[in-house]
Amino acid sequence: MDEIDFSPAQRALIDKPGSVFVPACPGAGKTQSIVERFTQRPGVPARQGVALLSFTNAAINEARQRCAQRPDLLTAPNYVGTIDGFINRFIVTPLYKALTGTVPTFKDSWHTVQGTTFRVAGVPLEFQLGWFAFDHDGGNARLVSHQVPYAQRSIVTNLSDWQRNTANTNASRLARRFLANGVMDCAATRVLMEHYLTDPTNRARLGQLMSARFGSVIVDEVQDCDSSDIFLINFLLDSGIETVMVGDLDQSIYGFRGSTIEAVQNLVGRVPEGTRFDGNYRSSPAICAVVNSLRADTGSDIPLGKWKDDQYPVVVLPVSGFDHARSKIIEVAGSMGFNREEIKVLAYGEKDARECAGASPPGDKSGGKLVQLAQAAATLQDLRASARARTEAMQTIEGILRGLGHDDDRVLADAEFLGSVGLTPRTFRDGCLRLASRTSPFDGPPSDFRAELRNGIKALGWDGWINTGGLRSPNGDTWPVLMIDEPDALDWSTVHGFKGLQATVTAVAIPPLPRRATSADGVGLWSKGDPGESRRVLYVGASRAQRLLILVTADPQVPAVTSCLQRDAVPFMVVQNTRDTGGTNA
Repeated sequence: MDEIDFSPAQRALIDKPGSVFVPACPGAGKTQSIVERFTQRPGVPARQGVALLSFTNAAINEARQRCAQRPDLLTAPNYVGTIDGFINRFIVTPLYKALTGTVPTFKDSWHTVQGTTFRVAGVPLEFQLGWFAFDHDGGNARLVSHQVPYAQRSIVTNLSDWQRNTANTNASRLARRFLANGVMDCAATRVLMEHYLTDPTNRARLGQLMSARFGSVIVDEVQDCDSSDIFLINFLLDSGIETVMVGDLDQSIYGFRGSTIEAVQNLVGRVPEGTRFDGNYRSSPAICAVVNSLRADTGSDIPLGKWKDDQYPVVVLPVSGFDHARSKIIEVAGSMGFNREEIKVLAYGEKDARECAGASPPGDKSGGKLVQLAQAAATLQDLRASARARTEAMQTIEGILRGLGHDDDRVLADAEFLGSVGLTPRTFRDGCLRLASRTSPFDGPPSDFRAELRNGIKALGWDGWINTGGLRSPNGDTWPVLMIDEPDALDWSTVHGFKGLQATVTAVAIPPLPRRATSADGVGLWSKGDPGESRRVLYVGASRAQRLLILVTADPQVPAVTSCLQRDAVPFMVVQNTRDTGGTNA
């Protein structure tokens, strides 16, 4: 958003010391405001630091840019980063090192660590360590079905008791092996945090250390907190640390990972509530109106930004199926003066988002190592790939290559392993990037790609420690169905993946109600005026739009959607596209 003069509500957040929860509508300028509070440090003694915690890079990057002239603000005793980084650095690392004498190695997920899969007799799939929940020491593994990819979930659901017990036992053995050597993923560090801080002695001592270092902790996007995040913030409050929380509870859409709006409401209820940010600097009047309609809580957005005088209505685009949507979206946007590069297609599910955007269906995300390397290399070469997708692709390449040189009898921390082969983390990453850039994934058969990898590994001088024999071509030397988008596909994302971002034109897919639905979907809740996560997903998707919002609506849902818009006086138009001529009439 453009630079703004801070409003009275924003200025109150910036200037007034003390713990507080400040509600903020989408596009309200909260990132600038919390960064300004971070730099101004109201009421915080000079010897103490301020921590700025966020789930997204927006606030983190803004803070780092704003502090370019004051680099001292980005050094100890201050902290700017993610909640996971905060947990790892200030809670798990010092306690784990004190108790074991080992410095832990943190991984975003087990998926990026080789040697974390196993098989069970009679089960036609590889179990992933990331599918399990564990106790703090890796024991008591429990297979968590919703962590399993949808295509394989039915296999897991129908496991025999023996197969399930065997999988749990094998997962515990693997987890204990990694944890004993200090290698852990984000979920494991959070379990360790709760274990450590449940001990009264640890809690008291660490609380004293934290309150001595930090005079204030600022939490951005508090509505995204899950149970372990809430556990952490409650610990900070119990330790007497000023805690500032900013967010929009109607954007709480992570129930699948243990986040509940009721738990967050209880958390923010511990501190006074500040004045709501109701000025929307992102969206046009019609988009603000539909966002107000979709919001289950009280409060209204006031359009104040660059597009506050735009007169584009919300567009309802009926479709018989999402496979017909791409050309219609382009046509509608084009008729209003927008080009296809300005369009972002959003949906709750990846399948609907891809189909609506004209991308290929989701393919096999697992595959063998060669398939995973090809997908990762293609992602790194795709200029449209998001920063998150590129980061995950790099982690995949690094993890697989390390695994190909990994001694299965030992679990080494990254620095120790790379040192044993004469590399640093930086030179290893640079080499992985060069290797990916010199390949041509999917331009030929898998055997050609494997040959390119072998030649690239040899050129890097890594053939002495990487065993490429572990890279096998798929059956028939043909690629399986993969997630490679057609060149003319629109840019797309899930709603969850685009949270915190914005697009000039946003097309939100509204699918039909499932045949066997046992509860109301987002449209049903919206119609009844009832709260619920599926309604909040629609709210988040719609609020990403800056100038034009297109509701790509399955035909059976059109009457309910238009009824809601009419009821709440949202400016809208229904565009019927004739499939044979491509013309429109409103």
